Formats: sequence, C-alpha cells, structure tokens
Amino acid sequence: MAGSRAPGGGNIKGGLSVGDTSITRKPNCPKELLLDNHAIDAWHSNLGIMFERKSFASEDIPHLINYCNAISKIIKLEAQFADLKNLTDVTSAGSLKLHPYVTAHNIFTNQSLKLASQLGLTPMARARMLSGGKDKGEEDDEDDFKEY
Repeated sequence: MAGSRAPGGGNIKGGLSVGDTSITRKPNCPKELLLDNHAIDAWHSNLGIMFERKSFASEDIPHLINYCNAISKIIKLEAQFADLKNLTDVTSAGSLKLHPYVTAHNIFTNQSLKLASQLGLTPMARARMLSGGKDKGEEDDEDDFKEY
C-alpha cells in the first residue's frame, strides 16, 4: 500500500516539479499572436525568467501569450491617462463615473495579475514554488500520521 496515498494524505516524497525539464530551448516568439512590440518584449523577458527558474512547461504558452497581450494593453491604456480629465466621464444625469479606459485598465490589470500568479511570476507564487509547498520548519521526512 506504499504506492498509493489518499488526497491530503501527508507529504509527497521527493521534490515538487513545476516546469518541464525535457524542454531545453525556448520556444520561438509567436509574433503573429502578440499585439505589438510591448507584448513581444514581455514575452522574451518573462520566458527568460521562467526558463531561469525552470518553471516553464509547454502548457504555459497560451497563458503567457494572454499575459503579454494584457501587459501591452495596460501600457497603451496608461498612455491615455496623460490628461487627468480622461479618468472620469459625466453621465447624462450629470454625475461622474469612471471613464471606460479606466474600467478597461482595471480589467486588464486584474487579468495580468491572475495570469502572472498562474505562471509563477508574482512574489507569492515564486515563494510557493521555491518552498515546494512546505511551511517553514517542516521536514520532508516527517510523517503526518505518525501519532495515529
């Protein structure tokens, strides 16, 4: 029965593998799927980080494309904010509301944060990857069910 374990049944022996170690070279940049040079730059810089950390797997490609395009859209929208009057709009009733650019910026920022977390590009995701899911002071050889 040593070969199987129930869900939540203690520590997994050995290291946690995040990336695909069989991938030895970076995939070509899918320029036709990326919006512009901002997205292409984000592709190269983030793919480099993921390769350096050995956290890249082929199933990350669609998420990385979406992340790079979201970053590009954020950069373009922030250029629209040069004029502070653009941050609000007046409704037909005369009240103020957020300009649609601000709403779009918030959507793309949230999307990029979620994708960055999934790709291991945020500080918390990186800490989880580096710790292998263990808390401080927890040992690999510790048997969670020893007392039972």
